[in-house]
Amino acid sequence: MLLALFSSIGPFGHGQTSLSLPVQHDSLALTVNPDRSVGVAWNTTSSLGTLSQNVTSLFTPGYAIHSSSSFSQQSSSVVQTSTIQYQLPPPAVSIFNSISLTATQTGLTSSGSVTITTNVPTSTISATFSTSLTQVKVNATAQLYFSQSFFGGTLLANQTAFQTAWDRTFGNMTWTDMIASQIQNSTTHFVTVTAFNGTLTSISPASANLKIGFVAVPSQLGTDFVTVLDNILTPLGGVGLDPIVRAALNLQKGETVNLTYNGSTYTLTLQSTTTYVSDLDSQVNNLKTQYLQPLLAAFPAGTAPASLVFLNATSITISRMSTTSDLDLSAGTSSTSLKGLLLRPPTVGSNTNFTIPGLFQTMGKTSAPGVNFTLIGGSDGTNEVRIVVPAGSPQPSSTTSNSATWTNLQDSATLSAVEFQVHPLPNSFLAFLVSPVGIAIEAIVAIAIIATVVLYMAKRRAAKTSLAGASGSTPAPGFGPSPAPATP
Repeated sequence: MLLALFSSIGPFGHGQTSLSLPVQHDSLALTVNPDRSVGVAWNTTSSLGTLSQNVTSLFTPGYAIHSSSSFSQQSSSVVQTSTIQYQLPPPAVSIFNSISLTATQTGLTSSGSVTITTNVPTSTISATFSTSLTQVKVNATAQLYFSQSFFGGTLLANQTAFQTAWDRTFGNMTWTDMIASQIQNSTTHFVTVTAFNGTLTSISPASANLKIGFVAVPSQLGTDFVTVLDNILTPLGGVGLDPIVRAALNLQKGETVNLTYNGSTYTLTLQSTTTYVSDLDSQVNNLKTQYLQPLLAAFPAGTAPASLVFLNATSITISRMSTTSDLDLSAGTSSTSLKGLLLRPPTVGSNTNFTIPGLFQTMGKTSAPGVNFTLIGGSDGTNEVRIVVPAGSPQPSSTTSNSATWTNLQDSATLSAVEFQVHPLPNSFLAFLVSPVGIAIEAIVAIAIIATVVLYMAKRRAAKTSLAGASGSTPAPGFGPSPAPATP
């Protein structure tokens, strides 16, 4: 995740062509907190240049994609909610009336259904599916109506066109066996397709009804799809990923997915809610270490890349992260933002005066025009971080009371010597205690307390002396009390 974050900070680059290529502008803000954690906020805006002009006919005005995702820490879980919305332009011919998909996952098994309806003539396609570690199963049914005026030139134009297409595909065992064989070949024969067939239950000049079934399982007995994935990736250098993949799958407790299409507004919306274990952050860091340590061990002592060493020593918090993105293909613009990601990198120095060279060195260089880079001094209500840029480092383009910004920075490593100093907040109780006025008041209070203790001790000593004198004296003769008179 960190490698992807840092490597993505930078433009696409420029090639030798007359075509106006994408221009990307990035801004990265790092908030350094008194506890030495670092909050990450990243924004990117892009202009696709003349590339978008070549696809204007495909993406007419009104075509936009918006997505958002956010994590939230709950008492017993971490919940991620995501939304992807496709705003489609009004089509020349509106084919789909509605699309709906509902899916749920519990543990490592999932199931769901999808239904698609078309406009006049109304046709309905429905499918159910289920997945587990050892089987993928899909069953679909459809009632399709023919229309020469609506579907002219397609397989739904009339009965003859549909029957011809069916006989070449699902009605032809050679074709279905070829598709099954292609699926098996693409998985290096670690997956076996046990069923792939179609049945044309009825057909008439007006419509056709059909069924399609598909089942796939791992080829080797006693294995599951995680083992299959590990076997496929092994020749590509993915040795030992099986336990990591299983641990990652176990982080997810459940998921619900809903997809809808509104035929009147031409909006396709995909919403999902995923529930993870409550200690997601610590589990993710364990997986990160589990993945990186074998890579580090492959290098002779002292020769591992500094970036890998740094990432291995940095913990991450994603349970408060959120992302958004917008893409307007007709306008040729896009934007992406990320915030809430928290890093705890290794630092150099003390708790109150430190540097983070590994962070800046890992981010490395970007090509022109560079990144608008901002360092922000965070606070926790008691202390604040002040940014000190030494003379030998590039000086910021602008500063505020708690931030420094470098415009079009191309080499983050040049900021490795920037210091972060932790100071008590001016209005905090701690700052008051160490201020001259606070020290004077503390001295007065201390003197008052000492004086009170001395006076108290003196009084106690005087009281003890008086009591001792009273108990040790003898009354003079004749001066004692008279005896009480006799009772008659």
